[in-house]
Amino acid sequence: MLTRTVRPLLAEQYADMLAQDYRLRNVLLSSYHHDFSSLLQFDRRIQTYLDGMLLLEEETSEYLRGQLQERLSPGELFSVAAFAANTDDEFLLSGCLGLVQGMPRLLPSLLAVTSWMSEASALWPLIMSHPACRAFASVMREGITTPPIFTQQEIISLLENGQCVDFLLWFLRKNNSPLFVPAIKQVLSSGQEALILQGCRAILCLRPLSDEYIEIVREQLLLLASSKKTDIRTQAVRYLLACALCEPRALINTLSEGKEDTRLLIQAMGWSGLAEYIPSLAAFFDEQRYARLSMLSTVAITGSLPERDGWQMKKEDEIPLPPTTDSADIPEVDPEQGVSWPDRTAFNRWWQANQGRFDAETSYLCGLPATPEGLKAVIANGYLNLRPLALMRSGMFSELSSLPAASQYQIFNMPSKNR
Repeated sequence: MLTRTVRPLLAEQYADMLAQDYRLRNVLLSSYHHDFSSLLQFDRRIQTYLDGMLLLEEETSEYLRGQLQERLSPGELFSVAAFAANTDDEFLLSGCLGLVQGMPRLLPSLLAVTSWMSEASALWPLIMSHPACRAFASVMREGITTPPIFTQQEIISLLENGQCVDFLLWFLRKNNSPLFVPAIKQVLSSGQEALILQGCRAILCLRPLSDEYIEIVREQLLLLASSKKTDIRTQAVRYLLACALCEPRALINTLSEGKEDTRLLIQAMGWSGLAEYIPSLAAFFDEQRYARLSMLSTVAITGSLPERDGWQMKKEDEIPLPPTTDSADIPEVDPEQGVSWPDRTAFNRWWQANQGRFDAETSYLCGLPATPEGLKAVIANGYLNLRPLALMRSGMFSELSSLPAASQYQIFNMPSKNR
């Protein structure tokens, strides 16, 4: 009797905790407090929840069938699809595929599942029936035994929907497909900013195979850097600086003179990796709206942590965020939630003692020169929020940093001490 009562409750708890950890994992990946060892521990916990669901397969399946009738969050869809993929539950996985078809916002959850299942799964062909999953897996799981094939109609569909176009283009070029040239030409001439950005990403991750397109990519990214859409503008500037497609000082001067996007200017200083911008960043420590963002850019260059190196503002001196214009009680949305407030005076003391380690003409990331060796060290041991930038500088897709920790050892040839 107790078993019949407890097992369904345990199954429900495991499924809900897995869904919650999917969301929390994305928060962890943006943390400057944690490194790869933290991700490894977190992913072991995720695997424990999944293992618990598998041990209670019958009860979990029954609970998740009920879940499919509800409006699922991204984490809940990941929980359902991951369980289905690891138990060969065709009904559940087909249901997830149907939901993603109707609600494209859930696609990232389904893409993530392709990295948490075995290619030997009986349902691998089913999840690969979604062209976007096939394109994503072709990059994230390079070396899969059954190379994907894309029909011309599937390519057209992915381009029209703007789904995983960057991964698709990468795969087509890597495999010398005759469909690559017309596809990349269509993307770069589409006039659609989000689609063009994906095309630029693909080219930058294909170097030197794609060097004949570098000039047009530079031109396109410079145009996108003036986009009215914040996310497009931000990503364009990030790639221009990370991939050394322009003179960083010229781009940052342009952003500074424009005075239209101070947040992007502060971020760009950090992405440049140039220590000469540290005094400018420190000056923003006194501005409530930009203090913590500027701190993050400072960390990106120096690798110094305010909590560790003594330049965190004392708790009693922290500045509360102002209320929104709509309400005297509700604070503004905090884009730097959880980030420490910097103390400018304390930082200046730290910088005076340490600036001699930084050469004026060298670009740094996490306190290390942005050389192949330095970038490899950041990928292996750097803060989680900086690993995507290290991958971009290395000519790889930043999404590789979000793969299951166990999968990253082989991809990045990481030392055993990280295990």
